[in-house]
Amino acid sequence: MAPNNTTAAVANPNENLRIPQWINEAYFVEILKDDLPNFKKIISFQPIAATAPGENYCSIMLRVIIEAELKDATTTQLSYILKTMLDKNSSGAAIANNMNMFPKEKQMYSVILPKFVQLYRQAAGVEVRFGPTSKYAEETPERITLVMEDLKRENYSNYDRLKGLDMKHMTRVLQKLAEFHAASACYYESAGSYGDLYQNTFFTEANRQLYVHLQKSRDPLLKRAMREWPLNDIEDYINRIPSGEQMFDEGLRLNFVDPTEFNVLNHGDLWTNNIMFKHNEQGLIYECLFVDFQAGKWGTPAWDLWYLIITSAAKDIKTNEFDQFIFIYHKQLVESLKLLKYTKPLPSLKYLHEQMLKYGSWGFSIAKSILSGILLPSNKDASFENFMKPGPEGDALRLAAVSNEYYTGAMCVILPFLRNKGLMDF
Repeated sequence: MAPNNTTAAVANPNENLRIPQWINEAYFVEILKDDLPNFKKIISFQPIAATAPGENYCSIMLRVIIEAELKDATTTQLSYILKTMLDKNSSGAAIANNMNMFPKEKQMYSVILPKFVQLYRQAAGVEVRFGPTSKYAEETPERITLVMEDLKRENYSNYDRLKGLDMKHMTRVLQKLAEFHAASACYYESAGSYGDLYQNTFFTEANRQLYVHLQKSRDPLLKRAMREWPLNDIEDYINRIPSGEQMFDEGLRLNFVDPTEFNVLNHGDLWTNNIMFKHNEQGLIYECLFVDFQAGKWGTPAWDLWYLIITSAAKDIKTNEFDQFIFIYHKQLVESLKLLKYTKPLPSLKYLHEQMLKYGSWGFSIAKSILSGILLPSNKDASFENFMKPGPEGDALRLAAVSNEYYTGAMCVILPFLRNKGLMDF
């Protein structure tokens, strides 16, 4: 599918992003030849940031807008999303490398997602789409680069990460996630292990020092901010916060995969900015797709479910509709597994709730760390380097992340829910 040729202007959300010099017209010539059979030459070339500061920490993401002349002398405008690695000396690059983010995503787009689509096509003759189409992938000793279709050209858009998804959007995402998980379980049956690449998360010993350092720099500020939160019995919550070492050890425990359980390939980073929606003229959801497949992990589906609910459900439904979320997901999961002719016992709704409890400390881990970055309003200084920076400048950013109204409001809902389920007892 060639990109949409709409000529709508696109704003640059991050004017301060430094664009590597190798991202130029010459780099895109062969891509355009493949994408446009009657391509003649590039007339104009404009790379801009694809995300605002604070919305992407582990890669460089660009929207590349191109006006091309065709062999019949007509012109067309195209745009692509280019994703490549950060400077190798940055903290974000270190995390991305330790987690094999780019090798994972390259394999997801080039091999695994097409296989999942093929499973649905062969089993039931249905077309189920999970993400954007990959246009080009390059791996050199210096970097891995991916070029994908720009879903915004198909009128896909993100939901407001600070507001969170309402019930209609959460329902569609849970259904899509169930379709994705079902395909991954069935593919595993026929093809076997996804390999070592998808066995680990951030929680490996290589990242312990980085994680503990970050928690030590954040925890005093978090506790200081919590004493201003409108939450009863706040000292009890503060006293339950584990040390960075305890949190990391728990992450290692969660990382273990029990082969006797129902396991799937988790997306691994399923939050509002990595979900795109297309609506019809009446405003109803036509489709949703996932992006950013860098954190894939084989294991319990509780990983993705906790991550999605904690990071992305609107505050008023995040815990009030928790059981309903699991019900919606389970219903679609069973339907999809049956459709794909899954041969093993189907997981029950009760089993999924048991899994959510067993792996529930993941919910607290996400709320304490990842959520504070997600709910930080756009900030030009938001980066891994600045979150890690010692001294007043770093403290100011870390404090802003845990004291703003969005994070405070969410945590005042999340913490009582987790404590009452025993999921803050480390």
